[in-house]
Amino acid sequence: MRRSVIASLTGFALLGVTACQPVMDLTSAELPSESIAQLGLVEAITDNAPIDRPIVVHVDNGHLTDVTVTQGPNRLLKGELSNDGRTWTSTRPYLDFDSTYKVSAVAVDPRGQTTSLEEQIRTVDPDGFLSAIPAMAAGTEFGVGMPLTVNFDEAVKDRAAVEKAMIVRTPTPIEGAWFWTSPTQALFRPKDYWPGNIPIELDVDLRGVKAGPGLWGQDNTRTVYQTTDSVVMKADAQDLMMDVIINGKKQRTIPVTMGMPGFETMSGTKLIMTKERTRVMDNATAGVSEDDPDHYRVKVDYAMRLTWHGEFLHASPWAASAWGNSRISHGCTSMSLDNAAWLFSVTHIGDPVEITGTPLRQNPGNGITVWNIGWDRWVEGSASGAHMTSPEV
Repeated sequence: MRRSVIASLTGFALLGVTACQPVMDLTSAELPSESIAQLGLVEAITDNAPIDRPIVVHVDNGHLTDVTVTQGPNRLLKGELSNDGRTWTSTRPYLDFDSTYKVSAVAVDPRGQTTSLEEQIRTVDPDGFLSAIPAMAAGTEFGVGMPLTVNFDEAVKDRAAVEKAMIVRTPTPIEGAWFWTSPTQALFRPKDYWPGNIPIELDVDLRGVKAGPGLWGQDNTRTVYQTTDSVVMKADAQDLMMDVIINGKKQRTIPVTMGMPGFETMSGTKLIMTKERTRVMDNATAGVSEDDPDHYRVKVDYAMRLTWHGEFLHASPWAASAWGNSRISHGCTSMSLDNAAWLFSVTHIGDPVEITGTPLRQNPGNGITVWNIGWDRWVEGSASGAHMTSPEV
């Protein structure tokens, strides 16, 4: 009897629990048939595209499963996929001019829905190409006054873009600027003379640079130079003494003579352009008649050219009484044979000679005259202004 009651109560309890359970009405919802992944090119330029930028494919709300970029029928463009799988970037530093690249990509969103991309990129077809020719050969050693000179085979319209592509590297940063002497020539010099005994690297990375309407840079060049000991000469026409400063220390003071009245030596800073152990100086080459009392033709030792019109440093043993006393030359700065021989042995192409104390000013372009242009004026001749050199050499 007791067991029957317990059984009846248990059954009632189970029945009560079942009766109180909520009823769930399950229905199925339709998922969107389109992927929510947003797939496309980062650079949307597909016609006349620049060649100095990679092809980049990116997806939001998903990840890439396949990217193929082909150039022509058989050439595959390699690329790298980012760690998160959302970005593919071509690895070639430059694309080719006047070429077509076909881009095919597939991406999947978090729910497994896929989307695809088919795109075509056509790179620019230049009307002409710009090439740069550094004036000095690689490995050239020069004095601390020498500017870097780059010549171009076409006139440059966008000077700022070209200056940005011309990178000067030194072991420590140095303030400098480019200066355009013409549409086809640019010069770089520091605010002050270069330090002595340092490497200087000039990278002209013109490939893919738009230098003007239809004009694009074609090639890159890398040139490494070296400065010599710092040798600076300072000659005063009033006391007729020339100090020679090597690596910041005055090594010798040399008595000199300079140009007489009517043939004054020009005041200003000029650079040694050539060095000749001996040279015949004949002012008939400058138009002076051989019958003229001022005509001369003389063989000199240790000739170091300073200007195109004929100023030199050289020995003048015939003028011993004038050294340090009077000006009797036709414009040259001359000295004893021993002093000239020593000077010839310690100087280099590109060493600066600073002349003071004469009424005649150095005329621009008559030699390497970049240091006669004030720094503010020099910077005005640049499209991008003064900047520090890059420290990586």
